[in-house]
Amino acid sequence: MTIIISTSLIVTILSYFFYKEIHKYRYYLYAGFGIIVLLLLDEPNIVSLGYIPFGTFLVVMYAGVLEKSTIRKRLFMVRAELAVIGGILLIPHAFGFIEFLLDDYKGPLMIFFLFGILSVIILIPLWITSFTFVRKKMGYKNWKRLHQIAYVFYGSVLFHLILMKNERMWIYILILSVYVLLKSPEWVKVIKKKR
Repeated sequence: MTIIISTSLIVTILSYFFYKEIHKYRYYLYAGFGIIVLLLLDEPNIVSLGYIPFGTFLVVMYAGVLEKSTIRKRLFMVRAELAVIGGILLIPHAFGFIEFLLDDYKGPLMIFFLFGILSVIILIPLWITSFTFVRKKMGYKNWKRLHQIAYVFYGSVLFHLILMKNERMWIYILILSVYVLLKSPEWVKVIKKKR
């Protein structure tokens, strides 16, 4: 859990101070992280086990529930870039997960596996449309509508982790509970507006 929290803190600090550079040089960053991922595909490590990508996605996730402030503004300016980087870093975990299911896992398909598969399926359109040039072609309204399923992605990832029932289960429950608590007022407003 220390790795996940440390990753989130580092990503937040770098995004706060270097948001302009992250946005400007995003394609170089994507290429750099892509190369790193290719080098880490074979052996189990903190990236392929999902710790680093999860820590990155936590920043993307919680940026949406922060109060209006300088940190929220700067995180929002690179939120799409962080989502793309998180998706790139998740590739070794997804491939390792699928390879394990196809080659080594002989038991029944447990529910946490299903949430893992669901997370990957949902992430694909979210990841593709996080690229600026794709978003511009879609138009903001269509992009915004599609990205409402990000909430389902966050939920499926956390349920995937919670249902594994390891020693970190209660921390994942806390992360999900705090997020829902902070996001609830916005959801209530949306529901009332629709009614």
